Amino acid sequence: MRWAGALLAVGLLVGIAGCDSESEVVLEVTSVGAEAASTPVPTAVPTAVPTQIPLTPAPTPSPTIEATVSATPEPTIEPTPTPDRSAEDFLESLAEEFHFVLAEEFELLAEVSEEWNPDSRISIAVVLPDETLHSYEATVSRISASAVKPLWAAAALDAVGVEAARPFAYSALILSDNLAGGRLIDLAGGVDAVNAWTRNEAGLDDTRLEAWRFEDPNRVASNFQPENPLGNRTTMADMALFFARLYKGELLGPDENAALQQWLLDTSHSLTSPRDLDGVLLDRLPAEVAESSLHKAGWLRPNCCPAEYRQMIDSGIIVLPDGSWFALAIMSARGEFYDLTNQWVALSACRIYAMLAEDRDLDCVREGDGVHDPEIWPEAGTGP
Repeated sequence: MRWAGALLAVGLLVGIAGCDSESEVVLEVTSVGAEAASTPVPTAVPTAVPTQIPLTPAPTPSPTIEATVSATPEPTIEPTPTPDRSAEDFLESLAEEFHFVLAEEFELLAEVSEEWNPDSRISIAVVLPDETLHSYEATVSRISASAVKPLWAAAALDAVGVEAARPFAYSALILSDNLAGGRLIDLAGGVDAVNAWTRNEAGLDDTRLEAWRFEDPNRVASNFQPENPLGNRTTMADMALFFARLYKGELLGPDENAALQQWLLDTSHSLTSPRDLDGVLLDRLPAEVAESSLHKAGWLRPNCCPAEYRQMIDSGIIVLPDGSWFALAIMSARGEFYDLTNQWVALSACRIYAMLAEDRDLDCVREGDGVHDPEIWPEAGTGP
């Protein structure tokens, strides 16, 4: 197939939620820290394989050490002459080269999606530990489905603590239970409280909960608009940023953070059948990597929704064998063939991992990729 040749070409270049128990090209790299500026996108495509940028875990603060001040003055040290090219400039050039090769991979994956599911819409976000964002359509607003249940769990944990949230968090996150998800919203203080936590504590500007009326028709935002049934929205950039900040311990107290990460670690790490949906993001990663990574999927599948709303979102933290990590969020929506939608998300996650881990031996392709099997999702198609 045409995309297979493209996969090989890039491989040579870089070596590399039915409702769940609930669905243009812009390449950008930005730093989303409070005062950080956007990293400029280079104008030329580099041909060399990029030097790996270390993805180090958040440092553990060291204990304070009282410094002893010597009465003897230190000798004056002559400054080192400034080189023609500063270290900052050099690291910036590496970041630009890395971004451009990753952007090429995003382009390739977009071509694969177009070939498999011509009407699909995709988004990809990769966030590094310093919160640099590498993305493809990642700031486009999408239906969030159950992908945002970790945010509801975090808001509930922040409000009532681990023991009160535990009975509902496990079911909402591991089983993607919609009734349990609603109880997490209630524990957090309601829909408006969840939105306030998402905005003020998680620092996410493009994620909003409009209504979650499972078991309670009044669980809606104060400015809920009944004519807008798809008002629960997020972006892949927001999802990846949430996971990065959670993994760095910036959102919750130590006990709450540890509990939420463990629940997300207990989610499915693979697909047990072609109709399984829980482990799409991690399915094609090396087993040891998948077992140490955490994620939550959200989906709208064929027997839930018309084709225009069907989707798969999966996002989380991918932990590399050396302990470094990155946050990843991927979405595919509106594709005619739902089995191929899920195949594409799994393939994309695998190829992005292989690039960042420099795992040149990882084979991300599976037999039957790109070929629709009507036996898997017989409800799939363009009609309701």
